[in-house]
Amino acid sequence: MDISENDIRFLQGMKLYFEAKAQAALLKRRLEEARKSADSNIADFYDPRINWAWADEIARSHALKAEMNRLMLAAEAWGNGEPFDIPPHGRLGGQVS
Repeated sequence: MDISENDIRFLQGMKLYFEAKAQAALLKRRLEEARKSADSNIADFYDPRINWAWADEIARSHALKAEMNRLMLAAEAWGNGEPFDIPPHGRLGGQVS
């Protein structure tokens, strides 16, 4: 079985994806425990403008989800026979955010 450079990039990208997914799950668990112990509603707790105490973790959660999305877009392209190239930050599906 021959493995191309493109396949190796795909495997490396998927490793990054699952690492980000695991980090996001741990962070979500911590955030939800904190939210429940504070008896806060979802909208207020996850708004970093209101909840300064957890703002960094909330931002990190969003960043991990964005990274997972970027990696999955590259994986989808690879699955369609395109090169595995991770889109630059801020570009999702051809749209600049």
